[in-house]
Amino acid sequence: MQTHKTILASAVVLLPHLLACQVVAETTSAAVQSKPDVLRLGNPAGDRELIRDNQFRSGFLLLDPTPGKRVPYGRIPGPEGNPIWDLAQWSSKFPLTAGSGRHRSPQAIYQFNQAKAISFGGRSKTAFDLSMAVNASQEYGQRSRRKGEPWVHLLVQQDFDAPPFLVDLKSARLHIEVRLAKSRRTKTEDYTPSLHAAQFQMFLTVQNRNRQSPGYGKYLWFGIPLYDDRSRFPKAHKSRDFGGTGMFIFTPGGETYSSVSAHDREWITVDEDLLPLMREALETAWSRGFLQESKAMADYCIGGMNLGWEVPGIFDVELQVRNLSLKVTGLK
Repeated sequence: MQTHKTILASAVVLLPHLLACQVVAETTSAAVQSKPDVLRLGNPAGDRELIRDNQFRSGFLLLDPTPGKRVPYGRIPGPEGNPIWDLAQWSSKFPLTAGSGRHRSPQAIYQFNQAKAISFGGRSKTAFDLSMAVNASQEYGQRSRRKGEPWVHLLVQQDFDAPPFLVDLKSARLHIEVRLAKSRRTKTEDYTPSLHAAQFQMFLTVQNRNRQSPGYGKYLWFGIPLYDDRSRFPKAHKSRDFGGTGMFIFTPGGETYSSVSAHDREWITVDEDLLPLMREALETAWSRGFLQESKAMADYCIGGMNLGWEVPGIFDVELQVRNLSLKVTGLK
């Protein structure tokens, strides 16, 4: 499977869903090559949390910001255990390092430099589990990025252990609460919404993991858009990923997941069974000529995820996350 390389979209409709795909593509490929055949759920009737360390207490593996390949170069330790999550900062001029500024208190661990910051590992259930901030004004200065140039990311990602097949599931319930803490745009004369934006979103891979299938390893991107500066509710997007993987992207509009907009800067809650939407995503992909090697629903599972910022515009942004969960329930 091809590793994704960042290529800018030429139209506004493409921009919201290309960047997050970069994080998972490399690790998804590695997972397919190195892991044995995915097994059916050991307890088909039980519940299982797919997201490991969903309170972000184990810290992060730092990935080299050069796009195209997953290269860990350090870690940001957390209060518990070894890191489960990768922290990707593709195309950043100022990546966080283990030697970046660090402050620890009972409320959170705060790791920062002039261009970005993350806070995590706190014990307050009423605050947040993770906060992610990007100061793109430091990354770009006063010059807006131009068509064809890369842009900054701040994303967390992981592959799921024993990813479940869709046909074995009764439900796949996502719960996440987010609050926009800051979004400030630097005004420039060459500002263009199709090139200069700030978005926070989550992507899951729905992937063929049947080794006997001719489509083994192929996948689609399933999106949960949480914030887009250009619209109170991020727009739906169902099309090819022109960013490098060539796979299908299926992202329902933001109003599918919440009737409250992150623009209001209050906590919004997404609590949604994704299974029907994932089945719709596969049907849509097949109808549009994607994943033609296998149209068997039984071949596809939920493979992994990423979550975070993509900031092609000169924005200083921060968003907080709490109570993240993706719980699957097997069929009886």
